[in-house]
Amino acid sequence: MTLPVTAVTNLALAHTVVGAVGVPGYAQFALVTTLPAVLPLTDLGAGAAITEAVAHDTSRERRLVRGAVLTSARNLMCAGAVIAALGVTLALFGMWDTLLGEAARPGSDLTVAVAAVLFGCSMPLGLSRSVLLAVNRNDVAFLLQGVGSVLLLALVLLAARLGAPTGAFVAAAFLSQCLVSAAGGVLAGRYLGMPLLGMTVGSVRASAVRERAPIAHLALPMTVITAATAVAYATDRLVLSHTADAAAVAGYSAGAQFFAPASSLLGAAGLPLWALFARRRRSPAAPRRQLAAFTVCFAAGSLVVGVGIVVLGPLAGTWMMHERIQVGTGVMAAFAALLFVQAVAYPATMWATDEAGLRFQAVACSLMAAVNLAVSIPLARLGAEGPVIGSVAAYALLVLVPTLFRAFRPWTAPPSARGHHRVSPQRSSP
Repeated sequence: MTLPVTAVTNLALAHTVVGAVGVPGYAQFALVTTLPAVLPLTDLGAGAAITEAVAHDTSRERRLVRGAVLTSARNLMCAGAVIAALGVTLALFGMWDTLLGEAARPGSDLTVAVAAVLFGCSMPLGLSRSVLLAVNRNDVAFLLQGVGSVLLLALVLLAARLGAPTGAFVAAAFLSQCLVSAAGGVLAGRYLGMPLLGMTVGSVRASAVRERAPIAHLALPMTVITAATAVAYATDRLVLSHTADAAAVAGYSAGAQFFAPASSLLGAAGLPLWALFARRRRSPAAPRRQLAAFTVCFAAGSLVVGVGIVVLGPLAGTWMMHERIQVGTGVMAAFAALLFVQAVAYPATMWATDEAGLRFQAVACSLMAAVNLAVSIPLARLGAEGPVIGSVAAYALLVLVPTLFRAFRPWTAPPSARGHHRVSPQRSSP
């Protein structure tokens, strides 16, 4: 349901921004709004930690769940404050113009400073998404994503009508994120049976510190995975901004507008596998047949969506750019290929969400991010599709192949089956 809503609003959003501030302004908008993806801080592994706490905490007081939430909230509050302070500090020294490269515009320092503060505020509020995942209400999380895209479009249309500068459009993106995350916090708190927003704000109190729970064994590798994946793709725009021009950044962003909702659909389909496979891992044999069936289904689905991106993307992308840039088939085909390799690997990565599996994925994704950046720099000479081609090759070689091999190799008993699986009120593995 949210895929068509997000796709249409993204098209209208880009069309409106280009019409209001031009292609260079849209390039800055696209670059700054995706800068947070470069940071290795997303949810700091809160999703993995809270999901496991909810799954294993059967106590009446739910101390493990409360401790995991408070620890995650405190970590995110501190990280958000650091990001806000860093963004403002760099702006005061006038460094953002240099960091943004060709996408920089007049007033970039103020624009990014405001964006950093709003993003810092949204980080602890974003804990709601992790809680919704933990209580198996992914449907609500994705409905909120659709609401957020509509809200952002409304704010962008208002800014365009008022003739606002590029900074206002950037601020609108982060403001909508804050508002939707706050609404999600209210809903997630009701599903969890705890005042999530109040716990988040109060997580810095001394009394809350005493209720913390250890989450590093799951949160740390999960943070590495999300950070490495985000850095691998978010740096593509920065590479293009420094090695090409604003038109290449805008062309890449046009393709990403189609890839993002398709990737979200992939995530919506794949997240329920986490809980399913967590139960199946305790069985005496790995469900290879079921895992293979899921892999085939995900591959087939991504091919269908990919064909749609290649066929419709160039026309819609060119319209999105007010025909000031011709969005070619090459960049759309590259994004379709990236979607395919991710889809094929998705069931196997959901299988590998125990403690050992997360560590394995953390190593694989870190290597992928490093190789992706290294090959994207020379490939950027090909144009907007160059970095995407590098992403496809790096992901296929260093994530897809190793993960499939690990999932389908001759089976050996997991730690749980050998008697080494740790389950305790204080710390547990999936």
